Amino acid sequence: MAFLGAETPEPGGVMVHRLDSPHQARETTLRVLLPDRIEEGRGYPVLYVLPVHEDGLFRHGNGLEEVRKAGYHNQYGLICVLPSFTSKPWFADHDLNPDKQDESHLIKTVIPFVENHYPAGASADSRLLIGFSKSGWGAMSLLLRHPNIFGRAAGWDVGIRVDMGPIEGSDRAKRIAREWGTVENFDKYRISSLIRSRGRELGGEARLFYYNVEGTRGPGGALIHQLLVESGVPHRYLYEPKREHRWDSGWLPEAIRFLVGSSE
Repeated sequence: MAFLGAETPEPGGVMVHRLDSPHQARETTLRVLLPDRIEEGRGYPVLYVLPVHEDGLFRHGNGLEEVRKAGYHNQYGLICVLPSFTSKPWFADHDLNPDKQDESHLIKTVIPFVENHYPAGASADSRLLIGFSKSGWGAMSLLLRHPNIFGRAAGWDVGIRVDMGPIEGSDRAKRIAREWGTVENFDKYRISSLIRSRGRELGGEARLFYYNVEGTRGPGGALIHQLLVESGVPHRYLYEPKREHRWDSGWLPEAIRFLVGSSE
């Protein structure tokens, strides 16, 4: 991984870095928001705000901007990071496309860069994941696949339909081929498979907060909650009426309180 430099901060104090990652098709951006006050010698928890779209596209709002406007970086003492990807991320390593290694990009390029250049904690408890839709899937999948790398994850209105129903001869088969490659590789990242095979590795406390929202993803989301219960995976679950499918639709405050273990 080559570090190509830091640009002038964006409004609000967000620093933009450009990363040349071997796990992506081309250079990507990395946005970092620090607390206003930094204590020397302290390792700060890092909130990874997982994007829904590829680099430069904010069709459903900007998660990092919502965090900044709410002041969570200062309220909870968080380093807040928005990574980016060169194609729509499902946070998996495609087994046939070497330019779409999104899981490796996050774990092997983004996290080491953040922890080498900022006062970030280097334990699993210091690495927090938040996302919705595709990135909510990513937050859940990453935590279940790497419970020793990440501490907690929160996913809202998760893109769960791809998990449900038959694959052969369906539109899902085309999506799986595009985003994961083979069905065998998809199964390594599939939420339902991971809950069954690795859910117990999360331990005895709730490290996953799963929002389910009324609408097209609702029935599948309820099945995932049922599977978590049947598999004995401690988690927090909330079913709520349909709201706008965006970063700024009001779900962030409770999700971030969960991630930081706050009752405020």
